[in-house]
Amino acid sequence: MKEFISYLSKYTSLLKEGSVWCNSNEILAPVINDKDEGVASDNYIYEFYCYISIIVDLMSKYDIEFVEGTGKFKYKFPQAATEKKGKPRFNALKNGKLEFQICAGTKVSCEFGSEENHPDISFQLPGSTDNPTQDDLIFIMDAKYKEGPKSVLPKSEVYKFGMIVILFNLRSSPAIEVKFTKYNELKGNCLLTNGQSYSNSSDISYLKKFSIKEVESFFPGSTFKVLG
Repeated sequence: MKEFISYLSKYTSLLKEGSVWCNSNEILAPVINDKDEGVASDNYIYEFYCYISIIVDLMSKYDIEFVEGTGKFKYKFPQAATEKKGKPRFNALKNGKLEFQICAGTKVSCEFGSEENHPDISFQLPGSTDNPTQDDLIFIMDAKYKEGPKSVLPKSEVYKFGMIVILFNLRSSPAIEVKFTKYNELKGNCLLTNGQSYSNSSDISYLKKFSIKEVESFFPGSTFKVLG
């Protein structure tokens, strides 16, 4: 986890106008486990690394605005799926106009009320409210941490993410074009991992059918690869 902490600490300098943890006594306020104080969660650190990496990449195309939460979540991002209201997020603006919202751990409802599958990262329309539905989504991303860079994502994770995309009705082209720089290939529904993808480049037809991408080797100092 040292490499992820190092990069997250570096990113705080780029986001210091919107963050409080860069001047705090904590290495990174948002990655301390709520239930076991002082213990950092590997999975959450990786999810937050992916989130902040994407925010930093968007800074070259947009003006990024930090939106404060409330109460104990004023500056602390949620570590599990939770209600959007009162939680911090980032907005992407251009020439003073809100283009879209980038949320972490936000609960999103779909037409099937019994299903609760909430993305780690969701790109939401500018008019999205505190109670977002599938109609507020542009596309989604999930982050899956593996113990080693050679570890392979299981088939079940890929198919589960594909089903979430289907339930959220996100197989069509995104409602808004999100402009990346380094991560231009990540336009769309992405399953991010620091390990290896389940799929191989010789057969990715089912990824296209799901309208998802697998992004392998997504970690500091590595060249990531996108399939799908």
